[in-house]
Amino acid sequence: MLPPRIPQPSLLQLHQWVYRPIQFMEESARRYGESFMMQFPNAPPFLLTSNPEVIRQVFTGKPEDLYVGPVNRVMESMVGKNSLLLLDDQEHIRERRMMTPPFHGERMLAYGLSMRESANRVIDRWTVGKPFTLHEQFQDITLDIILKTVFGLTQGETFEHFRELFIRMLNLGSHNAVLLMSALLPPERMLKLLSVGREPIHLGPVKADLSRFLPWAQLSRLMKEVDTYLYAEMDRRRAEGVEKREDVLSMLMQARDEDGQPMSDQALRDEAITLLAAGHETTATTLSWALHRVLQHPDVEARLREELRQVAGTEPLAPEQVSRLEYLDATLKETLRLLPVAPAVGRVLQRPMKMGEWELPAGMAVMPCVYLTQRRPDLWPEPERFNPERFLGKRSSPYEYFPFGGGARRCIGMAFATYEMRIIFAELLRRVKLRSATRAETRVGRRGVTLAPEGGVLVVVESRS
Repeated sequence: MLPPRIPQPSLLQLHQWVYRPIQFMEESARRYGESFMMQFPNAPPFLLTSNPEVIRQVFTGKPEDLYVGPVNRVMESMVGKNSLLLLDDQEHIRERRMMTPPFHGERMLAYGLSMRESANRVIDRWTVGKPFTLHEQFQDITLDIILKTVFGLTQGETFEHFRELFIRMLNLGSHNAVLLMSALLPPERMLKLLSVGREPIHLGPVKADLSRFLPWAQLSRLMKEVDTYLYAEMDRRRAEGVEKREDVLSMLMQARDEDGQPMSDQALRDEAITLLAAGHETTATTLSWALHRVLQHPDVEARLREELRQVAGTEPLAPEQVSRLEYLDATLKETLRLLPVAPAVGRVLQRPMKMGEWELPAGMAVMPCVYLTQRRPDLWPEPERFNPERFLGKRSSPYEYFPFGGGARRCIGMAFATYEMRIIFAELLRRVKLRSATRAETRVGRRGVTLAPEGGVLVVVESRS
């Protein structure tokens, strides 16, 4: 027996998933229940579910039975086929082991001061009384942190050049037109389409170059420039002695598998771009949603400020004090419960399997829905209410709360991201008092594979500490 299926045409379902994801998920759940089948063009149907038991089966299943790569194939044109997001089974296990050391909890203390400096660089330029878009500012901070901690770049002309280059690449990569084309076309067709960015397009007698107007063509040109830099940078570091450096890219260059083999240059490139793409937009978006909610709840803001005073006094937060900000941690968790950056995660069945009450065929994808599961009233009383207290002194089930995914595929950068968010948010609370600069409710919009605030959350600085 199969779950109920959405009867709409597959192209219409894809359009709604890309352009009105929240409404589409909520309307479908009301009509079809906690598990239902969706269909996109040129792809098998897939099961979207908020059933905790099915989610448990997905997250605890054997890696050889449940693949992630086919689900994440829409990102291959940017992150590359060697990305941890696309690898499965033993390839994934090997690569993940090699990538784990730079993201171990103890490494966070080494990154903490750099994170705080990046936050202050941006906060310093905010003008009292002048409105600005918060999401863009957080993107600036998180990109700055990635350039320093992941790529090992330092301030200067080269730093600023690649900051601009990466911003343009990431903005184009999150363009909904690119996402739509990636979902419609097989990976090899999308990669071929990207190649138009390298040659002019001529339509018959009209000798016009149209490639500069196509987002995927512009993306291709930028990615080629980024790749040229990364390969040259890796060669330079090997020549100078990569063991002298402590940034993530250099540590990955030194990593070896159980057979003593390093990552290939192509794999290093793909993982570096993956960390850039995954760590920039997602963290900035969560911080934007968190502050948007906090500004709507003065009692939460007051408690956050009091906790920060108790932990750090009037001084900047020290890296070793971050773990003591329990209410701030609960606030960020509650933000991720209500507004997860990714609406769903998925696995593709490599053999027929029974999931819950459903007998599912091989080749079908099962998608635990983060958004719907974390708003179930039977799991989360008053699910629409912003209430950080629900996370104080409570350990949530990994099958009811999973904003970073679950099982062996849980986000490898989770510790890095949560540590980074607490440092940035704490520094903002210490330095400035903000208020919302708009009365309109901020709506959820899609930026590529993530859900971000439309308009970016407009705020204004009321005062500085």
